[in-house]
Amino acid sequence: MAYQALYRTYRPERFGQLAGQQHITTILMNQVREGQLSHAYLFCGSRGTGKTTTARILAKAINCLHPENGEPCLHCDSCRTAAQQNADIIEIDAASNTGVDNVRDLISQAQFAPLQLKYRVFIIDEVHMLSPAAFNALLKTLEEPPEHVVFILATTEPQKLPATIISRCQRFDFHRLTVPEIMGYMQYILKSDGAQVEPDGLRIIARAADGGMRDALSLLDQCLSFCGGKVTAKDVQSVLGIMDEDFLFAMADKLMGGDAKGVLTSLDQVVRQGRDMAVFAGELAGHMRALLLAKACGDCADLLSCTADRMARYEKQAAKHANARILYAMEKLMGVQNDMRYFPSPRMLLETVLVRIAQPVDDDSMEALGARLALVEKQLKELQQNGVPAPAAAPTPKAPVYAPAPPEDAPPWEEYLPEPPPEEGYLPPEAYESEPAPEPTPKPASQPQPASKPEPQPKPTLPSDPAPQPAARPAAAEQAAAADALWKQVLSRVQRANALVHLSAAYGQATELTEEQLTVSFPAQYAGKLKMLNARSVAVIQGELDALRPGVRLLLRESDAGSDVADLVGLFKDKLTIT
Repeated sequence: MAYQALYRTYRPERFGQLAGQQHITTILMNQVREGQLSHAYLFCGSRGTGKTTTARILAKAINCLHPENGEPCLHCDSCRTAAQQNADIIEIDAASNTGVDNVRDLISQAQFAPLQLKYRVFIIDEVHMLSPAAFNALLKTLEEPPEHVVFILATTEPQKLPATIISRCQRFDFHRLTVPEIMGYMQYILKSDGAQVEPDGLRIIARAADGGMRDALSLLDQCLSFCGGKVTAKDVQSVLGIMDEDFLFAMADKLMGGDAKGVLTSLDQVVRQGRDMAVFAGELAGHMRALLLAKACGDCADLLSCTADRMARYEKQAAKHANARILYAMEKLMGVQNDMRYFPSPRMLLETVLVRIAQPVDDDSMEALGARLALVEKQLKELQQNGVPAPAAAPTPKAPVYAPAPPEDAPPWEEYLPEPPPEEGYLPPEAYESEPAPEPTPKPASQPQPASKPEPQPKPTLPSDPAPQPAARPAAAEQAAAADALWKQVLSRVQRANALVHLSAAYGQATELTEEQLTVSFPAQYAGKLKMLNARSVAVIQGELDALRPGVRLLLRESDAGSDVADLVGLFKDKLTIT
């Protein structure tokens, strides 16, 4: 018999053998045991989580003649028939049968009664690949199929399914398997197969499978083929092309410590061993994630799926480095993984990123500035721990103040000194009268003089301030010119706001301007223009006037006849005859 892969040889045949999907198997077993089957099921989940396997087990269970607590017995004729290819259990790959004609063939087959089993089961894998027309053709049959038909749809991308399809099915979401669940099932297979793999090797395989049992069994099959019946953790690392944990811890210390030379030397070692650059970048990014979680959560071995010893190493290394450095390295490594797929020289690109992580001196981004600050703080802390005092900050020098040099003919500096303040009661000489005070008559020294009161001095006469003179009022010509200038400014602003209002208002002439009012007169021949200015137009003009002279009211009026005749005489002179 030809060799079969492990995931095919050890495919579960009962619900109890499925790993990590108890929330689904319990419901399905209860439905089979109580006979409350649905006409359509939808299994969603990532690859290798057991969707197709569960569909096959369910097809056996609903057709089993002697089910055992909802499980297929695997011994009756129906179970043996269901385990082989037959006309009643039909598996369709929707990726290869996407058209509406394929769905029509399926619907036509569903009309026939089963040949050997109780139910005809249609398992449609990767159902999201069907075309919109195929989905529309399937809707009616999927909602009300014949009593002997059960549809089981499986997909890895349920978001691509129409809501009309999802609403007609019972949906079950398959979870990614955890590392302990994958390790437990691999140990069961190894025990049945008579092979041995070190626990650390199984943990490496389970973590590399990323929650998929089929991926884990494929890697295990590859390791057994490489090493035989006994596989070590080193063998698993060689098969998967990954580095051991000691190398990753040393590489992280060099990156965080700014040792660019050591980083490039270690990368050369990775290349010489024939490792994949993208895989190594992903491992290093995963190591930075572990350090970040260890720094944020402390002991989180369940999140990282690692041993207690490795968790302690993560915590010890994370305590030596700042969050900014770890985040900066993690973001750079995650970005380079995508770029390496399109770059002709992945090693050159990875070297550039690693040097930038080790020495983020040329990066002006905020993340790089935070990483540089964290590196400086780490170096200062190491200096203090070694007994070297941190360098004191240099005092900020003050800017010198330069006085202008005095001119050559300037008087001595004493003359720039301020005069002393006058004594109390001191008055300048100009305040006194021009007549000098009479000199006292001297008396003989032998006779003592009685104390006498000093004669009162006349009060000084200070010049008085001149009375303020009232300001002269502007002349009539200046007032008319000011009114005309203000009116022209108002008209220019009105033209920008409303051209029609401007055309009517332009026939007015400003005649008077006071602090409260601007008077505009319209000659008699233009009285019609004045009538065209309604309340809304006047409001527009008043608004522009308020913007120029707040508080000034606009007055529009028709000028008297005398002024109109005088204007006409001045315009036509002797050519006009007034009757």
